[in-house]
Amino acid sequence: MKLIFRNFFLLTILISAISCTSNNKENKVDLFGDLSDLPEWILSPKSENGVTAVGISNPSKGGIQFQINKAELDGKANIAAIIQSKISRITKNSLRAAKVNDNEDVEDFFAQATKEIIKDLPLSGVKRIKTYRAKDGILYVQMLLSDKDYTKFIKNGQKTFNSMLTNSNIATDNINKTQQATSSLFKELENSQ
Repeated sequence: MKLIFRNFFLLTILISAISCTSNNKENKVDLFGDLSDLPEWILSPKSENGVTAVGISNPSKGGIQFQINKAELDGKANIAAIIQSKISRITKNSLRAAKVNDNEDVEDFFAQATKEIIKDLPLSGVKRIKTYRAKDGILYVQMLLSDKDYTKFIKNGQKTFNSMLTNSNIATDNINKTQQATSSLFKELENSQ
Protein backbone atom coordinates (compact mmCIF):
# COMPACT_ATOMS: atom_id res chain seq x y z
CA MET A 1 0.00 0.00 0.00
CA LYS A 2 2.83 2.38 0.88
CA LEU A 3 4.45 1.64 -2.47
CA ILE A 4 1.25 2.42 -4.38
CA PHE A 5 0.73 5.64 -2.42
CA ARG A 6 4.35 6.71 -2.99
CA ASN A 7 4.15 5.96 -6.73
CA PHE A 8 0.84 7.81 -6.99
CA PHE A 9 2.34 10.80 -5.14
CA LEU A 10 5.42 10.85 -7.43
CA LEU A 11 3.21 10.53 -10.52
CA THR A 12 1.10 13.47 -9.33
CA ILE A 13 4.19 15.62 -8.79
CA LEU A 14 5.55 14.64 -12.21
CA ILE A 15 2.27 15.50 -13.96
CA SER A 16 2.12 18.83 -12.11
CA ALA A 17 5.67 19.68 -13.10
CA ILE A 18 5.04 18.80 -16.75
CA SER A 19 1.82 20.81 -16.88
CA CYS A 20 3.54 23.81 -15.25
CA THR A 21 6.39 23.77 -17.75
CA SER A 22 4.03 23.50 -20.72
CA ASN A 23 1.96 26.41 -19.35
CA ASN A 24 5.08 28.53 -18.93
CA LYS A 25 5.92 28.09 -22.60
CA GLU A 26 2.49 29.32 -23.64
CA ASN A 27 2.55 32.29 -21.25
CA LYS A 28 6.06 33.45 -22.10
CA VAL A 29 6.13 37.20 -22.58
CA ASP A 30 8.46 38.89 -25.04
CA LEU A 31 10.01 41.51 -22.79
CA PHE A 32 11.60 43.45 -25.63
CA GLY A 33 8.71 43.57 -28.07
CA ASP A 34 9.19 44.76 -31.62
CA LEU A 35 12.05 47.24 -31.69
CA SER A 36 12.11 47.61 -35.47
CA ASP A 37 10.23 50.93 -35.42
CA LEU A 38 12.72 52.58 -33.02
CA PRO A 39 15.49 54.79 -34.42
CA GLU A 40 19.07 53.51 -34.15
CA TRP A 41 20.07 56.25 -31.68
CA ILE A 42 17.63 54.84 -29.11
CA LEU A 43 19.07 51.34 -29.32
CA SER A 44 22.69 52.53 -29.48
CA PRO A 45 22.96 56.09 -28.09
CA LYS A 46 26.55 56.94 -28.98
CA SER A 47 27.93 60.19 -30.31
CA GLU A 48 31.30 61.47 -31.46
CA ASN A 49 30.49 64.78 -29.73
CA GLY A 50 30.45 63.64 -26.10
CA VAL A 51 28.71 61.39 -23.59
CA THR A 52 25.13 60.51 -24.56
CA ALA A 53 22.24 58.64 -23.01
CA VAL A 54 18.56 58.12 -23.75
CA GLY A 55 15.80 59.27 -21.42
CA ILE A 56 12.34 57.71 -21.55
CA SER A 57 8.93 58.89 -20.40
CA ASN A 58 5.55 57.18 -20.55
CA PRO A 59 2.51 59.11 -21.80
CA SER A 60 1.36 61.71 -19.30
CA LYS A 61 -1.92 63.41 -18.49
CA GLY A 62 0.21 66.52 -17.95
CA GLY A 63 0.87 66.75 -21.68
CA ILE A 64 3.90 66.59 -23.91
CA GLN A 65 5.89 69.29 -22.07
CA PHE A 66 5.66 67.36 -18.80
CA GLN A 67 6.65 64.20 -20.67
CA ILE A 68 9.67 65.97 -22.25
CA ASN A 69 10.86 67.25 -18.86
CA LYS A 70 10.55 63.79 -17.34
CA ALA A 71 12.44 62.14 -20.23
CA GLU A 72 15.19 64.79 -20.06
CA LEU A 73 15.66 64.18 -16.33
CA ASP A 74 15.87 60.45 -16.99
CA GLY A 75 18.48 61.05 -19.71
CA LYS A 76 20.55 63.30 -17.42
CA ALA A 77 20.43 60.69 -14.66
CA ASN A 78 21.58 58.07 -17.17
CA ILE A 79 24.54 60.26 -18.22
CA ALA A 80 25.51 60.70 -14.56
CA ALA A 81 25.28 56.92 -14.07
CA ILE A 82 27.50 56.29 -17.12
CA ILE A 83 30.15 58.70 -15.86
CA GLN A 84 29.98 57.37 -12.30
CA SER A 85 30.42 53.85 -13.63
CA LYS A 86 33.47 54.93 -15.67
CA ILE A 87 34.99 56.69 -12.67
CA SER A 88 34.41 53.68 -10.40
CA ARG A 89 35.90 51.24 -12.91
CA ILE A 90 38.94 53.40 -13.64
CA THR A 91 39.40 54.17 -9.92
CA LYS A 92 39.55 50.47 -9.05
CA ASN A 93 42.10 49.89 -11.81
CA SER A 94 44.16 52.89 -10.66
CA LEU A 95 44.15 51.73 -7.04
CA ARG A 96 45.33 48.29 -8.11
CA ALA A 97 48.06 49.79 -10.31
CA ALA A 98 49.27 52.00 -7.44
CA LYS A 99 49.09 48.98 -5.10
CA VAL A 100 47.02 50.82 -2.51
CA ASN A 101 43.77 48.94 -3.10
CA ASP A 102 44.15 47.02 0.18
CA ASN A 103 44.39 50.19 2.25
CA GLU A 104 40.99 50.93 3.78
CA ASP A 105 41.71 54.66 4.30
CA VAL A 106 42.61 55.09 0.64
CA GLU A 107 39.56 53.14 -0.53
CA ASP A 108 37.28 55.21 1.71
CA PHE A 109 38.90 58.38 0.43
CA PHE A 110 38.36 57.38 -3.21
CA ALA A 111 34.73 56.44 -2.54
CA GLN A 112 34.02 59.82 -0.90
CA ALA A 113 35.97 61.75 -3.54
CA THR A 114 34.08 60.00 -6.34
CA LYS A 115 30.78 61.06 -4.75
CA GLU A 116 32.01 64.65 -4.50
CA ILE A 117 33.13 64.69 -8.13
CA ILE A 118 29.86 63.23 -9.44
CA LYS A 119 27.93 65.72 -7.29
CA ASP A 120 29.61 68.51 -9.29
CA LEU A 121 28.66 67.02 -12.67
CA PRO A 122 27.32 69.95 -14.74
CA LEU A 123 23.96 68.47 -15.71
CA SER A 124 22.81 71.96 -16.67
CA GLY A 125 25.19 71.66 -19.64
CA VAL A 126 23.46 68.49 -20.87
CA LYS A 127 21.33 69.18 -23.95
CA ARG A 128 18.58 67.31 -25.73
CA ILE A 129 19.71 66.52 -29.26
CA LYS A 130 17.02 64.12 -30.54
CA THR A 131 13.40 63.33 -29.75
CA TYR A 132 11.16 60.46 -30.85
CA ARG A 133 7.60 59.63 -29.87
CA ALA A 134 6.59 56.01 -30.42
CA LYS A 135 3.16 54.84 -31.57
CA ASP A 136 2.31 53.85 -28.00
CA GLY A 137 3.01 57.42 -26.81
CA ILE A 138 6.34 56.69 -25.09
CA LEU A 139 8.75 59.58 -25.55
CA TYR A 140 12.48 59.02 -26.10
CA VAL A 141 15.05 61.81 -25.92
CA GLN A 142 18.77 61.61 -26.56
CA MET A 143 20.77 63.79 -24.21
CA LEU A 144 24.39 64.93 -24.74
CA LEU A 145 27.13 66.14 -22.41
CA SER A 146 29.52 67.74 -24.91
CA ASP A 147 33.22 66.92 -25.05
CA LYS A 148 33.97 70.48 -23.95
CA ASP A 149 31.75 70.24 -20.84
CA TYR A 150 33.02 66.73 -20.08
CA THR A 151 36.66 67.87 -20.26
CA LYS A 152 35.90 70.87 -18.03
CA PHE A 153 34.14 68.54 -15.58
CA ILE A 154 37.15 66.18 -15.51
CA LYS A 155 39.59 69.05 -14.89
CA ASN A 156 37.42 70.45 -12.09
CA GLY A 157 37.10 66.94 -10.69
CA GLN A 158 40.85 66.57 -10.61
CA LYS A 159 41.17 69.85 -8.69
CA THR A 160 38.51 68.70 -6.21
CA PHE A 161 40.25 65.35 -5.87
CA ASN A 162 43.68 66.89 -5.23
CA SER A 163 42.24 69.34 -2.72
CA MET A 164 40.50 66.55 -0.83
CA LEU A 165 43.67 64.46 -0.93
CA THR A 166 45.76 67.29 0.52
CA ASN A 167 43.28 67.73 3.38
CA SER A 168 42.89 64.01 4.07
CA ASN A 169 44.39 62.02 6.92
CA ILE A 170 46.10 59.55 4.61
CA ALA A 171 49.75 58.69 5.32
CA THR A 172 52.31 60.55 3.17
CA ASP A 173 53.53 57.47 1.28
CA ASN A 174 49.94 56.54 0.46
CA ILE A 175 49.24 60.14 -0.63
CA ASN A 176 52.11 59.88 -3.13
CA LYS A 177 50.87 56.54 -4.45
CA THR A 178 47.32 57.88 -4.56
CA GLN A 179 48.39 61.00 -6.46
CA GLN A 180 50.07 58.80 -9.05
CA ALA A 181 46.90 56.74 -9.30
CA THR A 182 44.68 59.81 -9.64
CA SER A 183 46.92 61.30 -12.29
CA SER A 184 46.51 58.24 -14.50
CA LEU A 185 42.84 58.05 -13.51
CA PHE A 186 42.04 61.52 -14.82
CA LYS A 187 44.09 61.02 -17.98
CA GLU A 188 42.14 57.86 -18.73
CA LEU A 189 38.82 59.55 -17.92
CA GLU A 190 39.61 62.40 -20.26
CA ASN A 191 40.39 59.95 -23.06
CA SER A 192 37.50 57.53 -22.36
CA GLN A 193 34.56 59.46 -23.75
